[in-house]
Amino acid sequence: MNPPTRPKLSDTGWANALIAVVASVLVVLLFVAGAIAFATCAGSSAAPAGDIYASLGDSIAAGSGASDARTTAWVPLVAAPEEGVTAFNVAVAGATTQDVIEEQLARALSVSNSGRVRFVTISAGGNDLAGLIPNATCVVDPLPDTCPLDDALAAAESNLDTIVGQLRDSNRRMPIVLLAYPNFFSGTGHPFEASAARVLPRLNAVIEDVASRYDRVAVAHPWDAFEDNGDELTHVLDETFDPHPNDAGHRAIAAAITAAIEEAR
Repeated sequence: MNPPTRPKLSDTGWANALIAVVASVLVVLLFVAGAIAFATCAGSSAAPAGDIYASLGDSIAAGSGASDARTTAWVPLVAAPEEGVTAFNVAVAGATTQDVIEEQLARALSVSNSGRVRFVTISAGGNDLAGLIPNATCVVDPLPDTCPLDDALAAAESNLDTIVGQLRDSNRRMPIVLLAYPNFFSGTGHPFEASAARVLPRLNAVIEDVASRYDRVAVAHPWDAFEDNGDELTHVLDETFDPHPNDAGHRAIAAAITAAIEEAR
């Protein structure tokens, strides 16, 4: 589902909802960050031999929520049917777009420059607004001008443009796919379900804007798969709250990513 036109960033209803959603997931992201970083090859300094699928991004790309980040998360699922391709996943839970630039991009560029990367995926942007949480003005209703929400979204857009631009410059024909965020709360009855439904299309519009500036860049849209299915595809309703996809959810994301890769090719 293509996201609707982005509203003005001064719309206080969805802006305050955005702060609430980000705050609710930040603790979980920080809790799982160490475990996921250990479970993926993000901690490895060496790229695999042969053709490579390079994955950059946050907890979703790192495999949070999967029963085994090495096999049942969407990155290895996307890599599996690609003959002769090994996933090089440098994603880390909790990463912002700035973190991707500072800590992941150089590693991805080192392999894309080699000509061995068959395609790249990027899942980033969801954590960029976490920096607003300590700002007391960002929880006031109505949202005052002193809350730097406009700046945060603009920075995320600029950073995504830098990431995609540098990857594209390193390899003119390499397909690149950006992940548009699904609503993991949809169908769960969770208090954040409605606010996430209002907020995430706005973030996805930024992602769409960046992708549209480059050739051979596509956006994966798993939104429809998760619509009204968050209870079956995520851990939102688990005894221990976790706003990440389960194995079935990771399969749904893998399907959307695979379709987008074909589009980018």
